[in-house]
Amino acid sequence: MRIKLILPALTEATSPHWRPIKYSLFPPLGLATLAAYLDPADEVVIQDEHVEALDLSDEPDLVVIQIYITSAYRAYALADHYRARGAYV
Repeated sequence: MRIKLILPALTEATSPHWRPIKYSLFPPLGLATLAAYLDPADEVVIQDEHVEALDLSDEPDLVVIQIYITSAYRAYALADHYRARGAYV
C-alpha cells in the first residue's frame, strides 16, 4: 500500500524570504511514530511542507494529514485534492 503522511504549512511559513521561527522548531514526530507502526511492506512517504514543497502529482492509496488549528484550511484543501484523486484520507 502507498501511504503518504503530510504535515501541512501555513502560507506564511512557506515563504522563501521569511518564516517565523515557531514553524521550524518541531519536526513531525507524530507522523514518524505512526509510520513506524505501519507494515514494513508499505511504501511510506512523510512530507513536511515547512521543509519542502508537496508533490501533489502522486497517487497514494491512503493519505494521513496531521492537523493543527492553524493549518486546518490548508489541510482541508489537501484532503479534498487527494479524495478527488481516489485516495482514502
